[in-house]
Amino acid sequence: MFEEIRPSRKKSVRVAEQIIDAIEKGEVKPGEKLPSEHELAQRMNVSRPSVREALSGLQALDIVNTKIGSGTFVSDTITESNLISPDLSVIENEVSHLEIIEARKNIENAILRIVIDKIDAQGLKKLKGILATMNSHSSEKEYEEYMDADHDFHEILVGLSDNPLVIEASRPLISSINGSLYRELTHKYYLIDDSRIRNCYTIHKNLFAALAKGDLEKATESMNRHWQLMEDALRNSDQ
Repeated sequence: MFEEIRPSRKKSVRVAEQIIDAIEKGEVKPGEKLPSEHELAQRMNVSRPSVREALSGLQALDIVNTKIGSGTFVSDTITESNLISPDLSVIENEVSHLEIIEARKNIENAILRIVIDKIDAQGLKKLKGILATMNSHSSEKEYEEYMDADHDFHEILVGLSDNPLVIEASRPLISSINGSLYRELTHKYYLIDDSRIRNCYTIHKNLFAALAKGDLEKATESMNRHWQLMEDALRNSDQ
């Protein structure tokens, strides 16, 4: 049960396929716990982020359920229809979470250098308004509303570059915030509770304050902290 993944399709998809195959064969039954993420990663010779992408995709399909602090279980309510030709496009078609983080970290840091010289009172007012929305939704029970506001904050920030080429190049990356797998992974590993969401809000608040002061160093520091915390959570956090 569970074998080393060899190069072919996206690794997270192959991980998901092996888990589905094990369920179909009865090697793990409804309600039973899957091996830990670490063990799955070792058996299949893939990274933990690949396993996490697979499990998040399977959770979106109601094939598995993750219980914080307990692990991942085959869904009690799983049916044969869940397993017959499951739509793994939710995993296949979305770019790796870590790749999104890498790209956004580098591009948005470059954008800060443009924005810092162009931002005016009107631009600050726009950011302050959406920051207030983030603050009002900064709790786990309002996670979706918080993420919508997070998207708007970064979209406004990019728009303040006042450069149509920069805006157009950044649009697909900003839109990745709306991806179902991106949100599932972020919720499951990074913004997992009220304290984490409040911390994320505070980072954005500090970024705004640095922009208001024209302090590029502090703004970059806040941006880097945001992406580093996300990357560390996806790579290293334990259930």
